[in-house]
Amino acid sequence: MREQDGDIRETTAPAVHASPVAGLIARITAPWGERQWLRVYTTASALALLMSLAAAFGTDIFPPLTRMAYWLSVMLAGCVIVQAVTLLMDRLFKLEPLPEAIVQFFLSLPGLTLEVWLITTAYAHRTLTLAGLFGHIAPVAIVTAAMCTLQYILRREPKQSHVFAPEQTAQTPAGAFRERLPFRFRQADIHALSAEDHYLRIYSSAGETLVLMRLYDAIRELEGIEGSQTHRSWWVAKDAVRDVRRSDGRVTLFLPGEVSVPVSRSYAKPLRDSGWF
Repeated sequence: MREQDGDIRETTAPAVHASPVAGLIARITAPWGERQWLRVYTTASALALLMSLAAAFGTDIFPPLTRMAYWLSVMLAGCVIVQAVTLLMDRLFKLEPLPEAIVQFFLSLPGLTLEVWLITTAYAHRTLTLAGLFGHIAPVAIVTAAMCTLQYILRREPKQSHVFAPEQTAQTPAGAFRERLPFRFRQADIHALSAEDHYLRIYSSAGETLVLMRLYDAIRELEGIEGSQTHRSWWVAKDAVRDVRRSDGRVTLFLPGEVSVPVSRSYAKPLRDSGWF
């Protein structure tokens, strides 16, 4: 037990002593990850420009610059609300992509409707009324449903990493990711990653450790290792799979060290088609 406790203390050190700035960035960009966070807000700004040019939903009553400011306010505030809802869902639920999209729609709709009502009333210099609030439910529901459907389409396919092409074999597999690990883990075989709040638990031939990182960003740095997301919270290296078991229609992968990894129903078919089991 003393040796095991020592391993635990060693593996958690990188997370405990992570930079406060890195921790702040991780919390601000949660739950999407830094790169996806930037892409989401950039896309929202582009949609605001499109809505402004189209004078969507009767916003032709505003001058062009005011209309642009209005749509930027609506779209960016909406992103903050959806981000907060997604973070809450990540803490409370572990859902498949389709149920997740449905729950996200119903949890986001009240906040988005309230946000649009307040911003529209402020820009139009109107008085706040319940009739005005209820009048925004339908158009907000349409846009929210479209965004949740898009997110479902994007998240139902597993994110994968691939081996290097022949001309890239001089590179170190997952070299950028390995630099984030404690020294004794950098040359180890990486078996799997598991998301735990803002951290990742890395399962490797040298044991387990934690790093402050989002799963989405980590998978991008794992190129050179053939692997795939098997669940919204798991990525697995294909060579690490030692056994595959099915029970009650669910698939579980078993890795070295008696590590068991769930395969969600939405990811099972793409993985089966790729020859994982």
